[in-house]
Amino acid sequence: MLSNIYIRQLVNDFHLITDFDESCLKHCSYKMRVGKIVQPETAVLFDTDSKELMNQNWIQKGTKWLLDKFLPNQGGPKITTFIRVDNNYEIKPNELIIFQTKEKINLPMNVSAYYSTLDSIAKQGLLLINSSVVEPGYEGYLSGVLLNFSSRSYMLKPDMEIVKINFFQVGGDVDNKLTESLGDAYTEKLQETALHYTRTFLDVERIKEDVLRQTSEKVSRNLKFGGWLLALLLAFCTIEPVIYKYLWHDSWVPMNSTYIEMERSMRSQKQMELLDSLSKEIDNLKIKLEKKDAKEPNFKPQRRI
Repeated sequence: MLSNIYIRQLVNDFHLITDFDESCLKHCSYKMRVGKIVQPETAVLFDTDSKELMNQNWIQKGTKWLLDKFLPNQGGPKITTFIRVDNNYEIKPNELIIFQTKEKINLPMNVSAYYSTLDSIAKQGLLLINSSVVEPGYEGYLSGVLLNFSSRSYMLKPDMEIVKINFFQVGGDVDNKLTESLGDAYTEKLQETALHYTRTFLDVERIKEDVLRQTSEKVSRNLKFGGWLLALLLAFCTIEPVIYKYLWHDSWVPMNSTYIEMERSMRSQKQMELLDSLSKEIDNLKIKLEKKDAKEPNFKPQRRI
């Protein structure tokens, strides 16, 4: 691993890091800063570097600068690039962003590098998904996918230190065919990649929207069914008297309720007839007893003296 003295020497002699800032150099690493942010899914670019305004047809709207363009090799979609000077970018909970570093690196053929998230960033609940090795001979920007795992929004500031990079000396010779230089095309390739990402981790927002949509559809169907059922019950209650009148009084076809009432009336009538018959039998027995008592002599026994 290269020390800060050797890193500084490579910066001076070999232009190892462009836009080099001495305050970002540590004992054996360099803290790279945020240059551009690409929004996943939409590929909208947020740029804090006002030098991008030069030699392009930008339209200024307040503190924002707009440029509409098409991604190469696709014929679209249309991409709107925003220049946000002295503005923070909010990373909401469970949200992804793709960043591009402010600095470029220019690796000699005997030097490789490895970049990873800063400890201060990780403690805020931010995770760099794609820590990676940079091959010898690479020239260009670096990028990463940052995920907010915390429950609070995080404000990403312009030129904020985002990742640290360590440099290593490579043992042995490296084939020159591995040399790679992306230059200014790096940002456009990053935008093309961003179109395949979702705004949130595991697409939680879209899943939540689908659940809400499905729930609302079920509730709507249940409400419609309940409404129709209630309407039928109200309609039946309204026309039942008319149907009863027609079936019973006009057509002499009794309904169930009428049958029940008739049976009750017949049972009551039979009970009254039975009681009346019993009452008559009791009266006849009383008359017979009275006649029998009248025919018997009035005899009283006497005591002995």
